[in-house]
Amino acid sequence: MKPPAFDYIRPPDLDELLVTFTDGDVLLAGGQSLLPELNERRRLPPRLIDLNGVAQLGGCEIGPDRVVLGALTRHQELVDRADLRAAVPVLSRAAEHVGHAAVRTRGTLGGSIANADPAAELPGVCVLLEASAVLRSPTGGRTALVTELLQAGGLRDREVIIAIELPRLAPAEGWGFRELSRPGAYAFPVVTVSATLRLASDGTVAGLRAAVTGAAPSPYALGSAAAALLTGAPSDDWIDAVAARLATTADPVDDLYASAAYRRRIVRHLAHQALVDARRRALPAVA
Repeated sequence: MKPPAFDYIRPPDLDELLVTFTDGDVLLAGGQSLLPELNERRRLPPRLIDLNGVAQLGGCEIGPDRVVLGALTRHQELVDRADLRAAVPVLSRAAEHVGHAAVRTRGTLGGSIANADPAAELPGVCVLLEASAVLRSPTGGRTALVTELLQAGGLRDREVIIAIELPRLAPAEGWGFRELSRPGAYAFPVVTVSATLRLASDGTVAGLRAAVTGAAPSPYALGSAAAALLTGAPSDDWIDAVAARLATTADPVDDLYASAAYRRRIVRHLAHQALVDARRRALPAVA
């Protein structure tokens, strides 16, 4: 199938984009999700606005505490840049799992968040790290947690994602990312689990984050439940308890690729693996 006829513009900067962005327009970044929807005529936009000429949506700033990524940051850049891998290694590892080479070359971080696929890798890591997004619209700007944007109606009318802000991982912080994907060239994820772990100087757990995609209507994190798990050393029994908590929190559905019960089991299995990886990479803090 071919897409229906539509108008097309490519604004040269952010000001022009905001002036021309009207109701009914659809934004085009990497197009890795949008173009198939157009070809299958599941989307019938009157006009596409190509964001790739807007320089303000690019760039990458890596500071001592935070990383700011332009919305047009390509998945492959997250994989290839050594400074990004050093600052946010769990994000780089997740980007390696996105689709295949063509998707990683064209797909963008902002587009992945705007598309809000409940199983997508990169939004899940943004939820893990409590990342925030800088947003602009013709009427103003705001900053919102990526978690909020992944909910139904999270992006408001005529809003554009400008950049995503994430915390750097601490030098001694362990991390893990695990995924079960569908077979085939496109390798769509079924479930992913990401985790980070910090240790006190005596080797006990000082900080824990974990997030899951593909097992609920939107990615979810361990959240406030982590506080009850910050006791003792990260033993195998401790890891089992965290994995069980993540599986219990899941709200999966049956579909063509997996049953709800299978998804819940996979959450627990992948969580165990991701936490073992995080424990292996974590170092006790210097007293």
